[in-house]
Amino acid sequence: MNLFIEILFYFLLGIAVCYTLLILAFDISWFSIKTFATTNKTVNTKVSVILPIRNESENIIQCLKKISSQNYPSDLFEIIVVDDSSTDNTVLLVNNFISINHSIKISLLELSKFNTRSKKQAITQAMHISKGDIIITTDADCTMSPDWIRSLVEYYETYKPAMIVGPVCFNNEINIFQKMQSLEFLSLIGSGAASVCLGIPAMCNGANLVYEKEAFINVGGFDTNNKYVSGDDIFLMHKIKKSLKGKIAFIKNYNALVQTKPQPTLSSFVNQRKRWVSKSSGYSDISTILTALIVLLNNLFIVFSLIISFFYPAFLQLFFLLFASKFIIDFPILMGTSAFVKKKKIMYFYIPLQIIYPVYIVVIGIIGLFGKFEWKGRIHGAYETRK
Repeated sequence: MNLFIEILFYFLLGIAVCYTLLILAFDISWFSIKTFATTNKTVNTKVSVILPIRNESENIIQCLKKISSQNYPSDLFEIIVVDDSSTDNTVLLVNNFISINHSIKISLLELSKFNTRSKKQAITQAMHISKGDIIITTDADCTMSPDWIRSLVEYYETYKPAMIVGPVCFNNEINIFQKMQSLEFLSLIGSGAASVCLGIPAMCNGANLVYEKEAFINVGGFDTNNKYVSGDDIFLMHKIKKSLKGKIAFIKNYNALVQTKPQPTLSSFVNQRKRWVSKSSGYSDISTILTALIVLLNNLFIVFSLIISFFYPAFLQLFFLLFASKFIIDFPILMGTSAFVKKKKIMYFYIPLQIIYPVYIVVIGIIGLFGKFEWKGRIHGAYETRK
């Protein structure tokens, strides 16, 4: 090999070493997280569950039923539904539900009346009327156990973090495509949990997120990130991490789990992932940027080393080394998270996912930063100004 190719060879190898060490740290971190056991003790924390919605007529009633039937004192929690200009009958369904359910305080806000839109604005408007000491956010396509709020609050009252990252998984997967989505999603949840426990929180999900109202106000909410369509969860996590060091936690408790739906089609899946990636250009947290960069480069170089091996056969050996190291180091955390959410059988799809994943992550990583995407009937760019 000439000097340039030799340098390239060892650079790719160095990225693989960085990736292996990173995921090894995540593996160890995940298994070091102690399961939190609830005790059904007396609780006294006031909770506001904020539910931003848009065109959720198929899901909203089931979600409201799940939240309304929580094993938590009804005088200590409220539900605030915020509709972002739905074009179906979602608002009618919510109003009907409110009219026949009087045991739980449920409020409905309509963003169209505030001449604004977006999930961040929905949460911000709800915050103005919320009475809770802590805020819990979730989505309309989610379901949860009757002890969901109680487990989160017991954890909060025990450790008093400013933010709790809750576990999320997919449910009711009906085909191979959705099962592979589910396994890939668990890799994000497991890595996010591990990063939190390492003190370098890199990921969280607004479908199951808890934070102190006071912390939200003190860090300025979403005031510096409103131009990004996505990111109500991770941008806030970064701000809390910066202002309140060591005050972010992950709860490892099955009752705290929120279940949501996988995407039904390839098109909707790509749009969802493009929306998630679109916010990454706004990251300023160094550990999150480095984590994302190492993961992206490692997958990119797996693909690249295979292609370049047709011209320089020595790279074929490097390809197998990169692929094998990723295959081995990714397994423990996925096995651990799938066991935690009681979906061990989903690991049957580990091998095909590992084959597809490098190409998928590279393509989505690129088009998510520059391409447009459709979500809830709206076309978005990577970011846009909000009024």
